[in-house]
Amino acid sequence: MQDSQNFKSALFMMLSLSLFTCGDAIIKFLSDDLPIGQILFVRGILVCLLFSLLLTFKRQQILPKEAWNRWNLLRSVFEVAIAGCYLTGLVLLPLATAIILVFCGPIMLTILAATVLKEQVGWRRWSAVVIGFIGVLLVADLQRDSLNSWAVILPLTAAFITALRDIFVRNIPSVLSSSQIAFTTAWMVTLAGLSTLPFGWQALNSQQLWLLAIASLFIMGAYTTYIITTRMGELSFVAPFKYSSIPLAMLIGYLVWGDIPSGNSILGTAVIIASGMFILLRKRVKG
Repeated sequence: MQDSQNFKSALFMMLSLSLFTCGDAIIKFLSDDLPIGQILFVRGILVCLLFSLLLTFKRQQILPKEAWNRWNLLRSVFEVAIAGCYLTGLVLLPLATAIILVFCGPIMLTILAATVLKEQVGWRRWSAVVIGFIGVLLVADLQRDSLNSWAVILPLTAAFITALRDIFVRNIPSVLSSSQIAFTTAWMVTLAGLSTLPFGWQALNSQQLWLLAIASLFIMGAYTTYIITTRMGELSFVAPFKYSSIPLAMLIGYLVWGDIPSGNSILGTAVIIASGMFILLRKRVKG
């Protein structure tokens, strides 16, 4: 039975990350003309509306008292921080680079497990952590003449906060549905976007509104399927399937922006994926 749940969870993980990637591509495209905060707010309003309609259709409370549970709110605070760091990095870096770097979650999770949870981490996993960071340096390709090289810190910070979020997410009351949890995240991210209003927003045209509506559908589906994944299957089993969206990110980056990964970036991607999968597999045998 658990194998069946893990298989379904893996499929949801691949779907979730593909939706996130497509939504991220739209945000990056729009960021040439619109501030990130404004994009988050407008997209968030649409996402909240969609979730409200969905919850009403499912005859679930839109904002039940359990939604104010501290773990649910803490998860949403993490999501706000993740969105701020990651999307800022997404604007400054190639699409695939930002996505690859944010997938350093297993590496960050290992560090947190050892330092915060006091979990016994063997030398093999520590070696994989070190190798993973070598992969990070290769993906960042800091030898390239770029004023935005420092921006690699942003998706890495998002990866660290994501690891923190995944530690706490399972403490959320089971009475809350995936849609209710995602709705809490949506309105908190929307408020965070609204807070950037004093820094100057731009008038929206019809094309931008349509693209934001499509991005809202993507993010709504991505949030929901990701939460289903983390509640249904074993994290150590499904986590490697996150990497399935990297080829999609590279393809979109090439087709839309003409981004061609350097040899170092391709090698670094392989190193990060290999070290991340080794950490996850090794964790299952407590080595």
